[in-house]
Amino acid sequence: MPETMNKVELLDGEVIVSPSPNFGHQEILARLIEALRKWARRYPHPATVAQSPLDVRFGKGRILQPDAFVLLRKIPLEHKGPIAHIPELCIEVLSENRIYDRVTKRLVYAIAGVRELWVVDRAGLVERWTGRGLNDSTESRVRLTSQVLPGFSLDLRKLFSARSR
Repeated sequence: MPETMNKVELLDGEVIVSPSPNFGHQEILARLIEALRKWARRYPHPATVAQSPLDVRFGKGRILQPDAFVLLRKIPLEHKGPIAHIPELCIEVLSENRIYDRVTKRLVYAIAGVRELWVVDRAGLVERWTGRGLNDSTESRVRLTSQVLPGFSLDLRKLFSARSR
């Protein structure tokens, strides 16, 4: 396929093309990445924090681009091709295709063995999905913590604040 700025994913033989995200989406994502990288620098073990566009293989015929993800291992800078390791944590900042982000991708991540999913609504809410099959959810508007990132804590009021930068 030709190069594009659109998000291109492969799901069970179907090519899914999503439009480029808007500025608000990217700003929230950048703030999340910054907080996760700060956590990773303090974490005493190897960890990789990455963001789309970056292909991750979640199974045969399933190459997706989570908005962000964390692996509790190092990925070499010279790595080429899709990431073949299943992230411990995936993050989706809701876009126009909310059902795809919230439901379809959650099911694919669950089947692949992702241990935690954050679905971020820019209106000020984070759904944290955990447990077997990513079936258990909690909603946070004030503070976000993680079962898979020891010691991670994020003030969501600052994350969603227009004055945060």
